[in-house]
Amino acid sequence: MKTLRKTAFLFAVVGFMLTACGKDPVKQLAKTWQVTDIETATELPDSIKSQMLAGSQMVFTKDGKYTSTGGIGADQGTYTLDKEGKNLSTISQAGKSNSVYTIDKLSDEEMVLKNNGNTVTCTAQK
Repeated sequence: MKTLRKTAFLFAVVGFMLTACGKDPVKQLAKTWQVTDIETATELPDSIKSQMLAGSQMVFTKDGKYTSTGGIGADQGTYTLDKEGKNLSTISQAGKSNSVYTIDKLSDEEMVLKNNGNTVTCTAQK
């Protein structure tokens, strides 16, 4: 019986450690992101795509605020993440439309957002 308790305790500790060591999506998101690629549902001419990418950045802060600048357009507002860190909702305070993005990838170096057939790929600024 003691062996069973020790084994159960060990699994509980390991499970807790794995859960505690997981990346916090807000911490991963809260930084400056350079937009490096945009894929749209309708194909864009290279000249338009280049203009959209020129100087385009998104900045997310730990306190739930965001800004975007450059060819993707200037915007600012607040954001929320769902518990799983898979959906990003933005609420514009600059009169732009509110959006919900699916987070296809979020790491310390790269973020990929999808929305209505469009994909935005970003690289973290250092």
